[in-house]
Amino acid sequence: MHTPSGRSRFLAALTGSPGPGGHPVWLMRQAGRFLPEYRALRKENTFMELVHAPALCTEAALQPLRRFDLDATIVFSDILVVPDALGLGLSFTPGDGPAFARPLRTDADEASLQWDGLGDRLGFVYEAVAQLRAAAPTHALLGFAGAPWTLYCYMVEGQGGGFPNALASLESEPERAQRVLARLADAVADHLIAQAKAGADAVQVFDTWAGQLDAERYLRFVAPGLRHISERLEDAGVPGMLFLRGAGDRITSLGSLGYPAVSVDATTSLAAVRAALPGVTTQGNLAPETLLEGDDAIRAGVAAIHAATGGAANHIYNLGHGLLPATPPEAVGTFVQAVRSLE
Repeated sequence: MHTPSGRSRFLAALTGSPGPGGHPVWLMRQAGRFLPEYRALRKENTFMELVHAPALCTEAALQPLRRFDLDATIVFSDILVVPDALGLGLSFTPGDGPAFARPLRTDADEASLQWDGLGDRLGFVYEAVAQLRAAAPTHALLGFAGAPWTLYCYMVEGQGGGFPNALASLESEPERAQRVLARLADAVADHLIAQAKAGADAVQVFDTWAGQLDAERYLRFVAPGLRHISERLEDAGVPGMLFLRGAGDRITSLGSLGYPAVSVDATTSLAAVRAALPGVTTQGNLAPETLLEGDDAIRAGVAAIHAATGGAANHIYNLGHGLLPATPPEAVGTFVQAVRSLE
């Protein structure tokens, strides 16, 4: 039985407005490799074909909603669609992950970035949002984007990994780094606002590689862009959520950077974040590995989060990062039902 008030429950927790009661729940990467129906979809389409086809994106996003009593859905896309649309030539190789044919290493590379018309080239994302909005009217709909620093890491490195070239560029070419990060902040804000205009109720900014930087360089190079994004979202009336992976302790010193909600990874004390940011909505914190450890561990993890938040209405139950591919679908059902059973 799916809860018809999921959208209002989620938005009440996010904005602090009155809601129908209960605790909202969804999962990062809830559409993806852990579902056999998604794997069947991928057999017929490459990942890039899937991401660029709004109808297929909508199908992927709807698959978990058919199985689980979730309050929110999220557009099926990828954080790297923005740098791909800038002309860097994105591809995905099985086993190796994303790679760019033309990484950002020189002034000439910077000059070749195709900022003009970026939104037009990302229109497939906005069409996917619009289709999902029509298909899931009772669910909160989330848009998302990669944070400027995380995008910059991939753009400079040309691939995933430890990002040594991206890190070195902050010292060797700091002015270029700051220019590109500033341009990315505006591009990310534009992308998020466009998703809201297409039908997203709220948006999440994923700084997946925040933990690659120490606090001093994060404050210097990254924090200004994140705050600029939050200011633009606020001006546009779009609720935003910020996720810093591997650097959640930084939230307590940076504040929420103007975001009304912060997503807390599993390495960070949820109680400490809530104490440091009174009034800010929190999300997540359960280690994705917990869903591999059996029903008792899942229920205990949900209970621990409930205790850490004091049962507050402004916490959104989720994981501290995305679902692992090996997660049994039944474990997701246990997690959702454990949240539903909370008083």
